[in-house]
Amino acid sequence: MRAAIVPLDDFSLQSCTAALRGTGARYAACVVKPQEATRALVTHMHRAARRVDDDPWGDCLWGIVTGYTAADALRVATAEEPLVIRRTLGTTNMDSSRFERSCAITDWMHSPVLLQEGYTPPTSTTYAPGTPEQPEQLLSIFAQELETQRPQLVITSSHATEYNLEMPFSRGLFFSVGNRLHRLEAHEMKAFIHSLREALKLGDCRGLQALAQSPGHPAIAPDGTPRVWIAAGNCLFGHAAGSPDSMAVTAISAYTCNQLVGYTVPSWFGRGGWGTLSLFFNNTAGTGLAEAWFLNNQFLLHDTQQISPALLEVEFNGAELRRQETQDIAQSMADAGLLPDLLPQFRKCLGLVYDRDVVAFYGDPAWKATLDESHACSPYSLRWDSPRQFTLTAQRDTKERAAVWFPTAETGRGATGCNVDSAVFTNDFILFPQLMMKKGESLTVTIH
Repeated sequence: MRAAIVPLDDFSLQSCTAALRGTGARYAACVVKPQEATRALVTHMHRAARRVDDDPWGDCLWGIVTGYTAADALRVATAEEPLVIRRTLGTTNMDSSRFERSCAITDWMHSPVLLQEGYTPPTSTTYAPGTPEQPEQLLSIFAQELETQRPQLVITSSHATEYNLEMPFSRGLFFSVGNRLHRLEAHEMKAFIHSLREALKLGDCRGLQALAQSPGHPAIAPDGTPRVWIAAGNCLFGHAAGSPDSMAVTAISAYTCNQLVGYTVPSWFGRGGWGTLSLFFNNTAGTGLAEAWFLNNQFLLHDTQQISPALLEVEFNGAELRRQETQDIAQSMADAGLLPDLLPQFRKCLGLVYDRDVVAFYGDPAWKATLDESHACSPYSLRWDSPRQFTLTAQRDTKERAAVWFPTAETGRGATGCNVDSAVFTNDFILFPQLMMKKGESLTVTIH
């Protein structure tokens, strides 16, 4: 694949926009040191990718390539063999029918662990307080699965920061330092807070380093399996915080994640993270993780535009949504003439503005990671009948949104629309906000 290298003097919005406009690229990898992987960079890349032309949509599927070492970043940038995902691990429930092996430490009451192998119905085991098994067993399960069972997809929810991931209901955690995830039992969490605050506020990880070197905090051993990580419900997991010791950088480097999706801010609205996960599982067969993340963001833009095009100009620029930030967004909406008409929908408007530019994508966006279709299928199959015509076929009764990222730039170049009135058409993709189809029904789309 032919690629242009564009050096940047800084990572400002102006520089990122100029770089993307100058190349006209459909895919872009922003290669940075961990110290340069900041929340601002994520926000700037989101906005720059929408400014390649004059419409409100993203015109470039982009990702941030970084690593604990240059060799880690190079591994990500040079990965070629596509990944077909058959094994998964998570700290939330998932559709286990898609995998030959799955382990879900659920965020249901008492955190039952759902384990299945060989496409069988999952067995449920509860490790609740008061049972013979210790609550810390959840830490062992997560570590053992990641070390020995070669999961190719990790899906996480529950509390997290830039430097740690908790098991559901705060039953222990793993913290990140020195390019490893280290175990910390639930009874130690109060003592951990001081070291965590030093890392979060000062960027000083010496306390975490000392803790990692003390007895009782073993690291999860890397296994070298290529994988992807979707931190769908975690706060801050996707914020590398300009630190090589962050969760994101450690997951990419030590635990060989070629792609990672996560929030750079506390998560509450959820459409950026859970929406990506949903579209990855419930779009057309063969949808890659990068495409699911990008297209989900376009649905956020579409939902915003449906409320009011002026709402697209309202921006969230903070580190978290506190009272002042809420008031600032409300004032921006008022200045744009959007209030009081939108007051009944204010929470939704706030969430759409909040989630739009804060979910990071790490990795080469042209690299492909898809779910296995051999046992349980995605809702829709996709067949290209000609360069400008494709057919969607329902593989089960479905009422799902769908989106198609065009395979080449030529597919949509010079086109003005398609034959489906409810579709959102752009030069690079088509969105179907909702399709209702019976199993076996087909929809043929012609681009004109």
